[in-house]
Amino acid sequence: MGQSEKSNVGKGAAFFSGFVVGGALGAVVLYLTAAPSGKEVIHRLQQESVLLKGKSVEIIETAKQRSIDLTHKISTAKKDSIEEKEQMIPIPKDY
Repeated sequence: MGQSEKSNVGKGAAFFSGFVVGGALGAVVLYLTAAPSGKEVIHRLQQESVLLKGKSVEIIETAKQRSIDLTHKISTAKKDSIEEKEQMIPIPKDY
């Protein structure tokens, strides 16, 4: 084996070892950044659904209260408008 053949074998071994080390590092990074297990995901979804249910109940209660307040304001304004119309004295056109 000549000098050039030894350097080609050394380059091939270096490439192969780099390939193996890079693959191992990639596998470790993938494992560390991978999505959580199915049980963890289900547990998180259950917790989030409870929180969202609580928030939705609050929003519904707020909407109901605002609706009641608005209805009260409208009925009060309507009564005031009717009372103002009743208090007006009609003036005949031929006066």
